Amino acid sequence: MIKLFKNIRKKLLKEGKTTNYLKYAIGEIVLVVIGILIALQINNWNEQRKAKIIEAIFFEDVLQDLKKDQDRLEYYELFHTKRAEYLDTLLTYLRNPQKTMGIDKFQQYVEPLYYSVSATCYSTSFESAKATGVFNDIEAKGLIKDLSQYYSDFAQIENNFTSITRYIEDKFEPIMYNFPEGKMNKETGNLVINEENVQAFYGKIAAIEDNRNITIDYEIILRTPRMENYLIGDMGRTFNAIGKIKSRQKKLKELMQKIEQRD
Repeated sequence: MIKLFKNIRKKLLKEGKTTNYLKYAIGEIVLVVIGILIALQINNWNEQRKAKIIEAIFFEDVLQDLKKDQDRLEYYELFHTKRAEYLDTLLTYLRNPQKTMGIDKFQQYVEPLYYSVSATCYSTSFESAKATGVFNDIEAKGLIKDLSQYYSDFAQIENNFTSITRYIEDKFEPIMYNFPEGKMNKETGNLVINEENVQAFYGKIAAIEDNRNITIDYEIILRTPRMENYLIGDMGRTFNAIGKIKSRQKKLKELMQKIEQRD
């Protein structure tokens, strides 16, 4: 093709047809420019296609992480809702001296209070994309901003759960130091909510017979102002946790809908 254009130019110059030569030269330039523009357009199309593939893979991975978050938040909500119920029950008995729990029931309701949860957030896909510069290829910048805010807000959940754990260690455990565990049985851990199976632990403790004949007056511990202060403080932190969990669940649902409907 180049050789053909070259021969045409030589022929026009040889015949002295300068005007026709100039017209031809301009036409040739136009054809070259058009060819370059077409090539650039094809390249841009390929880059856009690649970017869309990268974006689709990214949001698919993020959705999987968000679904894991969704399951985790459901567990957190169950854990803290039950914790609030146990605290409410203990406080009710504490404030009503005419009501008697009995040692077994008391142990069942205080045992879950020893447990807390660690905050876990599934942000691997987001952080990996952020580190490798994938965000530059994603057009949905608004969604990226929403995801960034969602993962940043995780610190609120984390701080709240840490506060509960410290409160248990600093306030609850010292109160219970004076309460011997000699009457622990297989049913003691029935109300405990934990991701791991803890029943084997309670079965093991119950299997070790206690021959000390210790008299345990649980009401001395239950009805102290110190216990009341603890129950109220724990309940406040627990309700705060439930509020933050529900708020995060709402934001999570909105994010998942936006991602699924982005096209």
